[in-house]
Amino acid sequence: MGVPAFQIKRDIRKHDIAVFSLNYTLYADMSRRVMETLRQFSPEIEIYSIDECFLKIPAVEHADLRRLARGFAERS
Repeated sequence: MGVPAFQIKRDIRKHDIAVFSLNYTLYADMSRRVMETLRQFSPEIEIYSIDECFLKIPAVEHADLRRLARGFAERS
């Protein structure tokens, strides 16, 4: 992880590893849309990274979590 491809060319050939280019613009757009969707469930959202966040869902401690999850699924 985090090693430039040119440094492991031999391993890439040896193990027939498929290498793909990233589309950062698309990935950032998808991340933004996911975060917007999550904001529908809680106004308290802390974006940790491009693909991670934390949400505060009110009264979760006392909620029926299965019912809460089903309600979220029905709204989306």
